Amino acid sequence: MSTLDGGLVGLGVVGCGGAALDVVRSVGGSSSVRVVAVHDRDPARAEDLARRSGARIRPDLEGLLADPAVDAVYVALPHDLLAPMAVAALGHGRHVLVEKPLAVDRRGIASVRAAAAAAGRSVGVLFELRFVATVRAATDLVRSGALGAIRQVRIRTLIDKPPAYWSSGPTGRVSDPWRATRERAGGGVVMMNAIHQLDLVRSIIGQEVVRVAAETEPGVAGVEVEDVAAATLRFADGAIGSLVASAHAPGASAGETIEIDGTNGALRLGDPYADLPRLELYFRAPHLDHPEGRWIRIEPPAVDPWATAVDAFAAAIRSGGSPVPGLDDAEAALATVLALYESAAQRTVVAVRRSFDPPHDGGPLARRPEPDEMEAR
Repeated sequence: MSTLDGGLVGLGVVGCGGAALDVVRSVGGSSSVRVVAVHDRDPARAEDLARRSGARIRPDLEGLLADPAVDAVYVALPHDLLAPMAVAALGHGRHVLVEKPLAVDRRGIASVRAAAAAAGRSVGVLFELRFVATVRAATDLVRSGALGAIRQVRIRTLIDKPPAYWSSGPTGRVSDPWRATRERAGGGVVMMNAIHQLDLVRSIIGQEVVRVAAETEPGVAGVEVEDVAAATLRFADGAIGSLVASAHAPGASAGETIEIDGTNGALRLGDPYADLPRLELYFRAPHLDHPEGRWIRIEPPAVDPWATAVDAFAAAIRSGGSPVPGLDDAEAALATVLALYESAAQRTVVAVRRSFDPPHDGGPLARRPEPDEMEAR
């Protein structure tokens, strides 16, 4: 049975590294999705994932893409291969669920968008942290207006990556130094990690980043991409944000955190990867059953974010809807990251450009450097 007749969505997996392990483990008991085929250039990795999922191995990629049991293809490859593989799967009439960031540049996003339109198929992007219970609770709270107008956002992405990360990733499952190169990875700690928090903030407060001022710095021998970064963000409705990101934060305990201040209250969103993610709230005045003037902790029932994300994707393609997160979400996150890198390279404020933005009237989204400033650089 397939998507069209109400059965389980048949998922083909391309890329059997560490990211795919999380997804396969999470969808094992799904009532909407089953993994039916896997493909990887390394036969041992493909065999391992096939054993874990009960799927068949497709040694040739064409065989997986043409498999009639495959309704959708999950793409978990190095960053530079995500968009080309998504285009190939769409060309075979398959829906696509792809790991972030979907592409390393705007051309990649545009190619996937064009292929999806031509095929009449949907593209979902795996920003799984949106589905963490504390994140959903924070989103509902902010969107309800309980915090009032949002004034400031503070993002911290603090990780202490061992040297081996750059050659074999967080799990050591794949030996490939793609993460160390700008051409293949597109960037370092911002593109690989902080992009999740940038997507979360956009989703939680419902505002686009319109301009960025940033500094980045590589610091690992043999690694081209940044391992530390800092940025100031301006949001469409006037909120100001700050981002501090590091892949070299010895003893880091904060992990990946977000703080949001509004006119009526504030929230602290703890590391969503923690075993017990934290959400703390503060209100200036009583709100529902929450007291005023002190921090309180909220603990919604935990859910598996990967399983929930894949189930949401399956529900969208079965109903003919657009998956969320989808193409616009991936483009918005990538556009902010690219603006951050451009700002750091040019040492100036840079406007964030998205293809779905309305035409801009030429207002002061980004300040043009004065001639003497340019000479000083």
